[in-house]
Order: sequence, then structure tokens, then C-alpha cells
Amino acid sequence: MNAIEFGHFIAQQRKAVGLTQKELAERLLVTDKAVSRWENGHGYPDIETLEDLSKALEISLVELMHSKRNEADTVTIQEASESISSAISINAESRHHERCITLILFAASLLLVILIFALREIPAVPLIGTIIGTLYLWGAVIMLVDSARQHQKKYLFFALMLGFVSLAILLFLLIASVTVIN
Repeated sequence: MNAIEFGHFIAQQRKAVGLTQKELAERLLVTDKAVSRWENGHGYPDIETLEDLSKALEISLVELMHSKRNEADTVTIQEASESISSAISINAESRHHERCITLILFAASLLLVILIFALREIPAVPLIGTIIGTLYLWGAVIMLVDSARQHQKKYLFFALMLGFVSLAILLFLLIASVTVIN
């Protein structure tokens, strides 16, 4: 499935049913930026969203996956199979990409924690570490709010990861300040 073709089809169908990107996003419990990304060919919706998307656009799931209206009222087993296979492969690629980015960010964050702890004797590092820890903590809070608002469990994981990193930074800074006092 071609992302640009898929996005063009979504935009065409959305306009045909008289919805704005924002209205479609509200129906799907996603952001209007997500709808815009799909329509511009910069990604696909999650597999969990496909059925709701097809209903909102008043088309079948097979039509959505093939990015074209089906003239016949019936769908062959082969067409249904291809649609399901396509959705599964897109979802698998998307999840793999997300996992890679998560792993890189988590590794970089842990490296940052270790670096802050190793350089704790430099006078500016505790202040910089406190600022970074606070930013991570704010990021965790924002992700938690987003997770609740969008009903997305993956944001909950990111929020916990950011919270863990911020607590590690602040804990190391606390340990460093205790050793400086002694």
C-alpha cells in the first residue's frame, strides 16, 4: 500500500462525507495533526483505528485498505486477505519503528543520567541536571495527560519512562548533594 495514495484517498473520502480534519480526528479520538499526517502520506493510522476510520468515512474496511471505492457489493476472500495482510504488515512496521525510537531515546536518557552523575563535581552540573530532570518530569506529566485524553496506552509507557529518567536524575543529584555536604 502506498502511503501517498492512501492519504489522498482518506482526504477525498473525508471531504465527500463533509468532515473537516478536526471533526474526523474527534470521531477517532486522535489529533487533527495525526489525520493531517495520514492525508499527506507521512504515516498510517494504528490498526485499532482502521475500523472506526472506515465507518467515519462511510466505506468498507477493504475499500480503505485498497484506497479505492469498490464497485461491487461483495468482496472476494483474496481481497479481504490482502487487506488484512496489508494492515498487519503496516502495523508491524510502525510498531518496530516506535520500538527503535523508544530504545534510542531511553538509552540516550540513561547515558545522560550516568553523565550527570559522573560529572557531579563540576559546579554547573547539578543546576543543569536539575533543569533537565525537571523538563523530563514535565514531559512525563504531559504524556500522562495525553494518555488519559486520547485513551492511548502507549503514551502511558512513554510517561513512565520519562518519569523514571527524571527520578533517576533527581535521585543522583540528591545523592551527590549529600556526599558534598559530608
